[in-house]
Amino acid sequence: MLEKSDRVKRLSGSERSQRPLVIPKSIIRLEMGEPDFPTPVHIQEAATLAMRNNFTHYGNAYGEPALREAVCLSLKRDFGVERKPENVLITSGGIAAIHTITATYLNPGDEVLIPDPEYSAYADSVSLFGGTPVFVPLKEDFHIDFEAMEKCISKKTKIAFISSPGNPTSRVLREDEILSLARLAVTKDFLLVLDETYCKLIYGAIKFLSICQVEEVRSRSILLNSFSKAYAMTGWRVGYMVADAPLIKEMVTFHKAMTICPNVPAQMACAAAAAGPQECVETMRQEYEKRKVLVAQKLNEIQGLTTPPCEGAFYFFPRFEHSLTSQQMTEYLFNKGIMVRSGTEYGAGGQKHFRICFATSMEKLEVGIDRLKQALDELK
Repeated sequence: MLEKSDRVKRLSGSERSQRPLVIPKSIIRLEMGEPDFPTPVHIQEAATLAMRNNFTHYGNAYGEPALREAVCLSLKRDFGVERKPENVLITSGGIAAIHTITATYLNPGDEVLIPDPEYSAYADSVSLFGGTPVFVPLKEDFHIDFEAMEKCISKKTKIAFISSPGNPTSRVLREDEILSLARLAVTKDFLLVLDETYCKLIYGAIKFLSICQVEEVRSRSILLNSFSKAYAMTGWRVGYMVADAPLIKEMVTFHKAMTICPNVPAQMACAAAAAGPQECVETMRQEYEKRKVLVAQKLNEIQGLTTPPCEGAFYFFPRFEHSLTSQQMTEYLFNKGIMVRSGTEYGAGGQKHFRICFATSMEKLEVGIDRLKQALDELK
């Protein structure tokens, strides 16, 4: 029997790698961060047309020209920012983008700043490629604690990974936070990676500032995004990064070695998503907002839970008062017919929390939150 590599062994202790693989059909799944909508028809048709037009061979290592152009168009439309195709690298999903960054820029012992709690794939990728995750505690409202962050910065700090809207916290970074992060990246000389995967899913009057709008950090920042969440395309596996051309040229080396190129028909579908009509995105966002209101109301009625507001994405991250740990609570709820994600999957700061995703039908949400209430009542 062959022994696993040390690289893979580094992942064995992460909660992300220990999720249940066998799931009963009767369970209500509130753990998957995946839209329940079908991919919009005009996007599907673009993939079909691409295949009929013989876009079925190896593609450009940087990504198909049509998609890189479409990404530039979307940046101009959404943020008023001018970028060229040379500033865009298309990746095989957002996860491949994360791995490409860590593989390109980390050596053993290099440190990476990660808010705590934060999307678990960052820490896993850092560990996978020999770096050291340095977890920065967030404030109670899950916004950046800059005093804590500055204390965590050292001469070994190479990268900071941050999502906005946040996963699992759903908070959206304010303009002053983005500008402060930019100043830190410049003065302390590290690479600032802003994961904006959920940037089209913002609720209420909250304003969103993209890192690509902050010119002074342009040479030290990467915008990371994906088509998965906004366009209901999780299975298509296409993401992208926007950065200065020298950074893109450095990163394409690893991504090409890993995948040669992303799926070409899927890229052509994403070009239709980025450059085409955006009403489908707004329709889905409005439905998520209705679900958000329902879930917030029901969670706030459950004794023993404190539920911060959801500002973006499609998650709630309630805190519970019961004596169980987050992992124990997740296992307990699984046995009661509800799947959620353990708060500590996202860092020690997620202890006593669990993540709920409301990207599923109203009916399932009603049943799931009712089961949750009953399960928690039984713990009293």
